[in-house]
Amino acid sequence: MRTTKVRRFSFLPKIALALGAVLLVCASANAATIHGATDADVLWVSAPKAAPKPVEGVLTNRNRSFIPPLTVIPVGSTIRFPNEDPFFHSIYSTSPQDPFDIGFYDNGPGKTVPFPNPGIIDVHCHIHASMHATIIVVDGPYAQSSNGAYTLTDVPAGKYLLHAWDLAHGDRTMTVDVPTESADLTLDIRISR
Repeated sequence: MRTTKVRRFSFLPKIALALGAVLLVCASANAATIHGATDADVLWVSAPKAAPKPVEGVLTNRNRSFIPPLTVIPVGSTIRFPNEDPFFHSIYSTSPQDPFDIGFYDNGPGKTVPFPNPGIIDVHCHIHASMHATIIVVDGPYAQSSNGAYTLTDVPAGKYLLHAWDLAHGDRTMTVDVPTESADLTLDIRISR
């Protein structure tokens, strides 16, 4: 097993990504793994050939809120917006990647919206201004952090843009070089500094 130190990166002058990285090259695996500590909520690698298969997600309107407030889906997926409230909603997004407006609708199974492009989608309701949700449409392997840690699996060898997102700081990116499909990269990612 070989260990190589990798230099520190920063996203922007005001928001630094402290990156302490160690590359461990392992002998046998089908695709690389990237893991480590983080203060980001969602991380993903822009690797379209390794993007997960599309799914149908659900973003429920309940008590003038979106449940869940954060949804991560692969590019090409759809989201259904059921309304469990006893009144109308009018859900929309003006995000440039996948804008939509599904109009007014009463309670019931809801309407479905396709998301063909990767990006961060902010969702709102025309009627209830306090309603907000975020849909992250990813174009490669992704993970939501848990207890300050993350693991990205099935990352092919190559140079990719790695995204780290949280609601307070938005999307921050850096380039990551995955040397082989058997690589095991440890990257500690901080976006709040």
